[in-house]
Amino acid sequence: MTETKKETPVPQELKGTIKDRFISLTENLQFAWFSGHAVVLLCSFIYLFSFNKIIYRIAYLGVLHSFGIIVYQQYYQNVKTAVSANNNGGASPNSSTSFPKLSVNALINDENVLYFVLAAMWLITPVFSLSLVPYSLFSLFHVLKYLQNILLPVVFGISKENNKRVSTVAKFTHTYNEKCMYWVGSSEIIIVVLLFVRALLWYPSSCIILLTFILFLKLRYENSKYTKSAFSQCRVRLDGMISHPSIPAPVKGAYNTAKAKLIELSRYQLTKPMETEKKAI
Repeated sequence: MTETKKETPVPQELKGTIKDRFISLTENLQFAWFSGHAVVLLCSFIYLFSFNKIIYRIAYLGVLHSFGIIVYQQYYQNVKTAVSANNNGGASPNSSTSFPKLSVNALINDENVLYFVLAAMWLITPVFSLSLVPYSLFSLFHVLKYLQNILLPVVFGISKENNKRVSTVAKFTHTYNEKCMYWVGSSEIIIVVLLFVRALLWYPSSCIILLTFILFLKLRYENSKYTKSAFSQCRVRLDGMISHPSIPAPVKGAYNTAKAKLIELSRYQLTKPMETEKKAI
């Protein structure tokens, strides 16, 4: 879960009114990023009880907004700043200043780009409620971190050092942030299974959506330890279930064949390690 590159510094002494401090904060690009995640979180909560299609679409507009800002920073703003520094003599052309190289391999290795493209697909395709789960988990932790690290200290002077509730939130995000990534990986496995069932039932656009998501999941498997771990845990659980004596031999044979094929497929790499690409430059 990548956050914006620049964080608003927390001042030692609060200056001005609460209104002035809040307005100053809203002028920062990071606040726009936070707003996108807040929209996702709020709309996901409302959608949970209403299943309103408009709310669902608004949630994905929030996803595109927040992830779009990250992609903009990585592939436009940072590059523009570096180029400007070179042109103004701030850095030599041979300096060690680095920024993302715009290439196909760089893009498909970038989780923010992948989640942005996937969100665009969910926005324009028929509603699939479970697809909001990974984005809602991302937004929950991003919103909580922004509140505890930026908004509350900068605007209200409240921090984990002087407020027990903020301290509790800080402990929660610290304890469950990494676990959240495993939850995301597990939810994405459930999603691909349900998409496969929908394809068998000939839901509208189901085959295109399934193939797109399988490609996304393959790219995530190659680059995310959390996705790999989710698949490993799933395989262990299925192995335990299939090994039960009550399971018919044909079912066990079909499972083992399918597992072997998936393991073989996992060995084919769609991406190249970014380190290799850097050494070649």
